Amino acid sequence: MAACGTFSCLVFLIFSLTVCYSQILPDFTDYVQIESCADGTSPDQPRYFNAVTLKCGNCRANSTVQRRSANGLTCECQPGYRYAKNFGGKEVTCVACGANQAVSDDGWECVECPGVTSAATGTCDKCLGDREVNVLRLLDGNFATATASGVGQVTCQTCSADTQPNDGLDRCDRCSTTLSIRSAGGCDCDSATEEQLKDICFQKSSLPADYNAPSLSQITLENSQSVSSAYLTENVIAEFILCKDYNNSMSCQSLANMCVLTMYQGSFSPARLAQACYLLTVEIPNSLIYFDIKPQIFIQDDAEDVLYSKEIRTQWTVDPPTTFPFLVGQFSLDGVFEGFQEMTGGFLQLCDASENFLNAAFVFGTYYSHSCSIPALSLWDPVKYPLKFYEIYLRYTSDGRETLYRVPVKILNYRNFRGNRVNEGSDIGEWKLMRRFFLVDNVATQSPTDSETPYVRYASEIQLRVELQGSEGSGQIYVPSFDILYADVSLEDARAGAAAPLKFSVSYTMTQEDYTRSFQIATGTLSCFAVIFAGYRTYVWNKRAGRLTIDFPTLVNFIFNLCNYLGNAFFAIVFGIAFYFFIFFKRQNVVFLVHLDGQGYEEWLALFGAAFTLKALSLMYMIIMQCWTDIFLVDWERPKGQQVQPAGDHQGQAGATGKGKKYANTVSIWRTYFVANEWNEIQSKRKINRVFQIFAVVFFLHVVGFEDTTTKDPDGSVGKSGDTYMSEQSEVFRMALATLVYLLVDIVQVIFFLFIYERFISDDIREFVDLCSMSNVSVFIMAHGEFGYYIHGRSVHGRADVSMREMSEMLEREVNDLVGKRGLVPQTEAQTFIMALPKRLRQRYDTVYMPVQLEGATAASRAEQGKVGSKEKSIEAYGTLNRFLCAFIDHSLREVDYVVKEKSFVEKILDTEFLELTDKGIFYSDNGHSFDNILFYGNELTLVVFDTLFFCIVDLIFQDFVLAGVITFLATELICQAREMGGKKNLAKKTLVDERFLI
Repeated sequence: MAACGTFSCLVFLIFSLTVCYSQILPDFTDYVQIESCADGTSPDQPRYFNAVTLKCGNCRANSTVQRRSANGLTCECQPGYRYAKNFGGKEVTCVACGANQAVSDDGWECVECPGVTSAATGTCDKCLGDREVNVLRLLDGNFATATASGVGQVTCQTCSADTQPNDGLDRCDRCSTTLSIRSAGGCDCDSATEEQLKDICFQKSSLPADYNAPSLSQITLENSQSVSSAYLTENVIAEFILCKDYNNSMSCQSLANMCVLTMYQGSFSPARLAQACYLLTVEIPNSLIYFDIKPQIFIQDDAEDVLYSKEIRTQWTVDPPTTFPFLVGQFSLDGVFEGFQEMTGGFLQLCDASENFLNAAFVFGTYYSHSCSIPALSLWDPVKYPLKFYEIYLRYTSDGRETLYRVPVKILNYRNFRGNRVNEGSDIGEWKLMRRFFLVDNVATQSPTDSETPYVRYASEIQLRVELQGSEGSGQIYVPSFDILYADVSLEDARAGAAAPLKFSVSYTMTQEDYTRSFQIATGTLSCFAVIFAGYRTYVWNKRAGRLTIDFPTLVNFIFNLCNYLGNAFFAIVFGIAFYFFIFFKRQNVVFLVHLDGQGYEEWLALFGAAFTLKALSLMYMIIMQCWTDIFLVDWERPKGQQVQPAGDHQGQAGATGKGKKYANTVSIWRTYFVANEWNEIQSKRKINRVFQIFAVVFFLHVVGFEDTTTKDPDGSVGKSGDTYMSEQSEVFRMALATLVYLLVDIVQVIFFLFIYERFISDDIREFVDLCSMSNVSVFIMAHGEFGYYIHGRSVHGRADVSMREMSEMLEREVNDLVGKRGLVPQTEAQTFIMALPKRLRQRYDTVYMPVQLEGATAASRAEQGKVGSKEKSIEAYGTLNRFLCAFIDHSLREVDYVVKEKSFVEKILDTEFLELTDKGIFYSDNGHSFDNILFYGNELTLVVFDTLFFCIVDLIFQDFVLAGVITFLATELICQAREMGGKKNLAKKTLVDERFLI
């Protein structure tokens, strides 16, 4: 019972160790160089570098018997010892040779030398003759002579039982691997019990049941065509047996390479498949026996757990700049580990460029993209593009130790057992990650019947993905990974001139939870404010329009008010986000922010487009409303007296009778025409110079080179040198910079025009008010039904239709303060007012004006006489309206009157009127130019926001600031032309001034 219990404990211990190993190698390990695997702490303990564990391992014998090989990857016998077994790594057994004996050149036999034995190598010295060689065996494998020393003369004989022809067929070599496997001697395989694979005789009983299955050699191309690989046919089973049964580490590496050549087909399959990956992953179990010989090229853990691991605790910075210290472990096709190489100088990048350009890919924070096309036929060159296999490691320091982290690779061409390319999907739960890959395969697709490789497979796209940990860890990243997409090209297409497109890129991402939450809060909050304010402005408009209910025009006004304020809100959000990412991405030291991408970028782009569309609609509505405003020019001029008109000629010529009649002297209309023309000119005037605006913006962005700062890299310098890599332009950064420059130039212009140019040189708006006073013409504007603006232009001299001398004298008197003030209220200067009008005035206005409009609307379908009648009615209506408005302003109408007041501070802030009107209107004193609200001059904010959005939208499409400037200037010119044309027609229609006099 005790023995049974001990046996159970032993089984349980072995089982436990096997289960522990099933967790596979950790993703991180200390960084150990091959050269550091010298002799151990004891001089009797030789050590070698294990390419699987990436650590130093101990040889099985002491330093008297064994030593480290020259490449450091295996153990070898000391001089004076021959091999009894040699399967690489620590699987080496050495036997001492006898006295006066040396070791053969291949290290497997003890021989006697005809001359001196080398103490350094333990082999026979070379023959002294110039044309002499040391011959141990004849071509048939027998010793050259039968002397006691074992040295004979060269003869041509058939290889002996324990030798076989070498690859060059120029000598007989011992079939050492076969002899170490077989119990009996000889190199010829027994066809009944053995199978020859890779020139090695294996017992059939040790082979898998389906060792000759066609699937073992099948490679599936991207066009779904399968080819039979001669290399896989010859090597896969042999390497599998040597790896599994004889612990040959190099064979295990070679088997792993063949698995990679099949694109990991069958590696994660639940069913048995006769493929290299299945043999490596399933037939060779994860146990202590294969711990240090079986390469872990598969990642069994869930992709999400691997990619979101926080094991890498390095803090990454962009100031000072840091680079990714990637190391690449390189393997030959037959499984020999060829050492580490740094991923610099374009290593793993098939496109050529300068070293500085290629190294920029690994400068942290730089969004890198390099594409090219090379002649496909060059991929068949094994010297330029040898078939090598690679594993990538990230070298970093952890707890004071230099550590290597195995970087996962996602092969996009990988197909699961159902044939689905799951690595191309977005479901991270379906992804399968690997570690080993190749760049160019110009060997494996050649079949046994092909004289040349018919297809070459190559890595057409390689992308390094880096994700920042975000707020959880400032300057820290999750595990970086590489995405690789393979393509293939046929020899026929390559000879026809086909090109192979290549691309290497680096992208950065981070969690967008905080950004999404802030974006939603900002959008929701500002949108609510926009809706509330649009409702408030609609209420004000409804009150000013004199509408008692919410009717269709009120709803239309609300919709376009909503477009305006939502457009402003969206513009503020879009610019705020772009400016935040632009400034903080460029100015960060420890990395905490990467470029906006993914769904966040799409939402930003959608809001950008929505802001432009809404502002375009609101601008269109503003122009329509400005071109629909009721306006009338009130002429205060009175006739000077009476004059005699000759009888019979109302044109002024004497009639035949020589008699005439007296009539009232008329007032000249030219003053009114002059004021109308001046009003027509200032309708599209803005607070900026549009030509200078575009010129300055393009100058700073393109000529000075500010656009160089909008690349997706941390470098914010202007005027970068030619050999410096420049990342692709960022639409977000370009929008932020263009908006910033456009608004700053506009603000500088507005400040200059308001405080310098208009103050000391020329102010067209206030000069128009002065012109009205000198012309004795007031401007009565009704922007809404019961709301408008009034410019009091009544001359303090009582008349303006005078000669030049009289005009000069009147100006002189005004300068000397010999006349009253120009203001509407005596002894005041206020000439401009905001009007809240009573309903009766609007009714009287419509009573006079509407018949004229109706007559004009039907004049086109009437006869010439009708047209003359229409003009007469217009002249009559003009006189009636002029007298009515003069009487109203002079307080001469008992039923319609007004008072002059100042707006309260709250009314000014809210731009509204609190007092309810009865029979009297209210004239509110303003800032001197409130009437510019119906001009472009008073709506500069709306115009500049639209211009900015238009400029940025054009640049978003064409990625060209110069072209955006040209198109934006043309657009602003068209908008101004539309405003001028519409305003001109409205002015002629509403003031009853003939349009032909509006120049």
